[in-house]
Amino acid sequence: MNWTVVAALLGGAFGAAILGLIQFLINRHDKAKAADSAERKALRYLMLYIIQERAVGYIASREISLDDRRRLVHWHELYHNGLGGNGDADALMEQVMHLPIKAE
Repeated sequence: MNWTVVAALLGGAFGAAILGLIQFLINRHDKAKAADSAERKALRYLMLYIIQERAVGYIASREISLDDRRRLVHWHELYHNGLGGNGDADALMEQVMHLPIKAE
């Protein structure tokens, strides 16, 4: 048997295996990225819901404790800056920041 043919066959098989591995790794990365994106989106919606519910409650009561305001501001910062929130809670947070601080 001609060694050139054997080398070409082995080289082709090795190249195909490498390309298959690269394709597998790319697909796995894309799936992981999509799952992460879905998880971040779900967390973002949950945090927005909590911020909105809390803010509306404090606005309705027309006052907020200092600790509650600190917590809500922290949640909003995580939502907006950490998870890329789109500003849906900004108007509510503006109203919350103008509420009088209730004595504890």
